[in-house]
Amino acid sequence: MNSKSFEEKSGFPKLIIILLIFQSVVATLILLKDKESPLVVLYVTVPLILLFAFSFLKLHLNENYFEYNFFPFTFKTTKIRWNEIQEIQILNTDPISDFGGWGVRLSRKYGKAFITGNNEIIFLKLKNGKKRAFSIINKTELILFLTDHNITFTHH
Repeated sequence: MNSKSFEEKSGFPKLIIILLIFQSVVATLILLKDKESPLVVLYVTVPLILLFAFSFLKLHLNENYFEYNFFPFTFKTTKIRWNEIQEIQILNTDPISDFGGWGVRLSRKYGKAFITGNNEIIFLKLKNGKKRAFSIINKTELILFLTDHNITFTHH
């Protein structure tokens, strides 16, 4: 990261992937013991494991805009100009209780949220009434970027 931009990439918690693998092994063993085909387990869990393993949220902030992409859930990169944002907050949340889990989530409080395995989020209230929330990893670097660029935010 340089002082002109902030960039980070985050993915789902590795624990989810480990649990899916464990669950598929147990289900396969049960089906084999009952002399049934374990292929249905593989058809369901392998794509899920791959989805969680290769998904990532990418944030890129520079002096002109806030840019994000959550591969493979969003097919294009979205840019929000700073002058389109009414309020910015950096908050500590719980992915389960505040969003119902990880991924692209909808919340009454936070609007459309892009949540990976982190408790820290940057929450944007846009001037058009929309709300967006994004998991963040490097809170200290993000705060430094916002401060250096005189971008007003609150931290809770």
